[in-house]
Amino acid sequence: MERAAPDVMLLELRPEGDERMNFIAASMLPCIWVMAPNAVIQSPMLHTKQIIWQLHIRLVKGGKFTSHVFGVMKEGDVLQAEGPLGSFSLHEESDKPIIFMSGGCGFGSIKSMVEHAFKVGLNRPMALYWGARTPEDFYLAELPEKWQREHDNFKFIPVLSEPKPEHHWQGRTGLVHEAILQDYQQLGNYQVYAGGSPEMIEAGREPFIAKGLPEDQYFADKFSLLAI
Repeated sequence: MERAAPDVMLLELRPEGDERMNFIAASMLPCIWVMAPNAVIQSPMLHTKQIIWQLHIRLVKGGKFTSHVFGVMKEGDVLQAEGPLGSFSLHEESDKPIIFMSGGCGFGSIKSMVEHAFKVGLNRPMALYWGARTPEDFYLAELPEKWQREHDNFKFIPVLSEPKPEHHWQGRTGLVHEAILQDYQQLGNYQVYAGGSPEMIEAGREPFIAKGLPEDQYFADKFSLLAI
């Protein structure tokens, strides 16, 4: 268990004994279900490495499971997990440039795909737009900054929606999908991968399509809470 931010926990799960989960390598396990008494939450995967799964979990006010994670859970506890679920994976067969759009903890799923792309030597241009409300919400910002320094085909654009004077923010502002629309006049030759809230994903869908993005080239992983 690692606090990446005051309200973000990186939770690593290791299967007991010989337990295994089937998954598509390219998807890097985008999500799994974690079950605790009276609560079920869908959480994005950060990455999978051998038999360890790491999740990003943001504290939800009044949330039964997230409150348990931040206030009660300790290393060594046993949880039940079901998964992987979803079909959010990198389409390696394409040669189109990639735009990744991340909102908050949606960075977990996007990170999996970016790291996989680097691992397999994908040379397509990739741009990551990460939207957040405050600078503290970019809880692993040093990582995409490092990717940008080390890979000529990757660029990182953090976008802050609610900058305040005390933040001394010098970067992009506004909604993350609007930043993408400002930077690209046409999207017909691109793929867009979006990880974050349903509101963020739906906000980008129609404007992107209006700029030529084929509907079947918009890949998304929505966060959802079935019971908090």
